[in-house]
Amino acid sequence: MTFISAAILGVALLATPQAPDQRAEAERLARSGAHEEALKAFQALAAQNPDDIEARLWIARMHVLMGHPERAADVYQSIVAAQPQNVDALLGLGEALTTAGRFREASESLTRAEGLAADRPAILTAQGRLHRAAGRSTLALAYFERALALEPGNVEAKMALDSLRAERAHRMDLTYNFERFLDTVIPDTHAGTVEVNLRAADSLRVFGGYQHIRKFTRDEDRGGGGVEWVPRRDIRFRAAAFFGGNTEVLPDGDTTIDLDISRARIAFLGSVRYLSFDTSSTFIWSPGLTLTLNDRFAVTVRYYHSESDFDTFRSVTGNDGFGLKATGRVGRRVSINAGYLRGFEGLSLITVERTSQFGADNLSAGIRFDATPFTSIGAVYEHQWRELDTRVATAMINLIQRF
Repeated sequence: MTFISAAILGVALLATPQAPDQRAEAERLARSGAHEEALKAFQALAAQNPDDIEARLWIARMHVLMGHPERAADVYQSIVAAQPQNVDALLGLGEALTTAGRFREASESLTRAEGLAADRPAILTAQGRLHRAAGRSTLALAYFERALALEPGNVEAKMALDSLRAERAHRMDLTYNFERFLDTVIPDTHAGTVEVNLRAADSLRVFGGYQHIRKFTRDEDRGGGGVEWVPRRDIRFRAAAFFGGNTEVLPDGDTTIDLDISRARIAFLGSVRYLSFDTSSTFIWSPGLTLTLNDRFAVTVRYYHSESDFDTFRSVTGNDGFGLKATGRVGRRVSINAGYLRGFEGLSLITVERTSQFGADNLSAGIRFDATPFTSIGAVYEHQWRELDTRVATAMINLIQRF
């Protein structure tokens, strides 16, 4: 090529508009939260060059952020197959498998990553999350603490450590209920509950509580306790029984058994409850599910079937109700919720007059503020439209202190 030809080519290149940097644009989309668009951009880069490992890593990360851990795991595994010592791929694979609930495979991948880069805080934090998800909270704590020792300013590891410490802590739960009948001269209801929940082991907690209520000019008390068993992070069993002496408003016996099983973003709920009053009894069973749409928003729907036996006049069977509740997180410390309940079965405090309110409509709204990982304050307002044109307003204030 002559000097003149080279000069002409150089001028032509300078005059030609430069194509935008595809990688920089794809990364900008990813960091701005446009995950679907970023995924397509990185897939285009990988299609142009299948050996572009960085683009394939980003593809896997986008799948995780979009709630597709299994797809992410497949991409990470393809990278590990080509580069067995790629620490980023091994780390990402372990995190994706943890999210998918494949703990044994996740452990294999993260152990390999730790063997290659034992001083990398991100790997130690991922190990901590894996052991927490698998129910090994003591080992999880050790990993989070190691990550912070290497990098004291690691916000991710600090938040994970504080969250786990709060989850493992003993706690005291104080609740005050206020109830007002809006269309009658019935006196206001005041109720207070205190519950102490103690951690006995990584997977076992025991609790006991006391409740006092003043309703219909009566003062009544009851107490009881129960156990919570979490053999794995995706399985939770809870059994509780509360008893009162010489009670007419409160049940003299209140027994509840709950079993929750989580699979990815869906938790399957099951509950049975038996209430025994002075002149009646009620048996309730309730299946349901919670769908976690993303890290900030979840929806719970439940079906209730109850059978009530009223000694004084007749037996009533086959009542059906349902409930819908949405919960969202606003920032790191505030969460809000709103719900609708048809019937009485899903109410936290069931007193004797409520067991005949089969057609009641209940709207609720609440807020919770996590002042610290160890202190939470919440408030809930309920408005009830009961049968016979009776309206009832209920407010609840709750304080949870962990120690």
